[in-house]
Amino acid sequence: MKAVVWGTGIIAKDCFSKKVLYRNYDIVAFTDNNFELWGKKFNGINILSPQEALKKEFDIVFIWSSFQKEIRKQLLEEFHLEKSKICTYQGLEKKLCEDLKVKYQESADTELKKVLGYYQKKGFNIYGYYEWEEKPYFVEHDNEGWPYIMFERKKMYYPKEYRFLVKDGKECVYNVLFEQGLHSPHQYVTDRNGIKDGSIIVDAGVCEGNFALRYVEKAKKIYLIETDLEWMEALRKTFAKYQDKVVFCPKFLTRYDSKTTVTLDTLVKERIDFLKMDIEGAEIDAILGGKNVLQVSDAQCAICSYHRQRDTEYIKWLMEDLGYQTSESEGYMFFVYDDGIAETMDFRKGLIYAKKIYR
Repeated sequence: MKAVVWGTGIIAKDCFSKKVLYRNYDIVAFTDNNFELWGKKFNGINILSPQEALKKEFDIVFIWSSFQKEIRKQLLEEFHLEKSKICTYQGLEKKLCEDLKVKYQESADTELKKVLGYYQKKGFNIYGYYEWEEKPYFVEHDNEGWPYIMFERKKMYYPKEYRFLVKDGKECVYNVLFEQGLHSPHQYVTDRNGIKDGSIIVDAGVCEGNFALRYVEKAKKIYLIETDLEWMEALRKTFAKYQDKVVFCPKFLTRYDSKTTVTLDTLVKERIDFLKMDIEGAEIDAILGGKNVLQVSDAQCAICSYHRQRDTEYIKWLMEDLGYQTSESEGYMFFVYDDGIAETMDFRKGLIYAKKIYR
């Protein structure tokens, strides 16, 4: 089947990256009311005027825009499109939930049943049945124009080009710690794997730095591994006060060393106490490149396992082979940002926790 997409902004960019939502459709064109965009491309696909786009052969129009009400009215009144041929991104999420319910209707997994029950009542949620309270953090700027928020009484900087949300006329970010609540499948630190004073911490996949910033005062030393150079520049400002205990590493963590990559064994020459790893599906290679450090360390580990199918079992096998006892985070995640999930349609554990076994 074929689809035309109306919208070329942030929502469209996000929806386009969730291929599982439109897995049964080929996108033949994008369109937008902004005539300055006509003739350009969106992710390699032509952006046409609404008149041109709707002359294409298509089965449905997806509205991927915050102006849903206005676009829907335009499609109905100006282009006389049938209601059945219009679908919002919320509609796509609803259809995904229905398909998952059918696929797993015979499952005896109680946690999975809980997720599917949540979907039926409240709609799709990447984090399964886990809910959080949205909290805005308002943005301030330093005298050099760098944006930051106050996070646990410390300044946490963002890249200068970062696109913030706006609330009551003020720039803000939401849900800085939303993944880290009780019962979250993405919670790094639990009572079982707490961080002690004087710890040597490896934070692989730092992003804005909220995890490391939260524990920097407790830590003896922190390795910050982040490949996004814009984020790394902001991180150097965030952790400037703590530079005597912070090691910045702008390379990809993997199983070999090169100009752009590094192994954990090369980077770290000491025993570590806590390893947090959230590196977009590269976790297995990073473990293979850190066997020596992990074997000699008495480390608590929180390793993301949701980026790729079967990473849960592979990560557990590797860590257990290195002498660690493993467990899984609570609940399930359905990671729509993995292109492969359109084929597998699988729920995944968010994290593998690991700690050393002493016999």
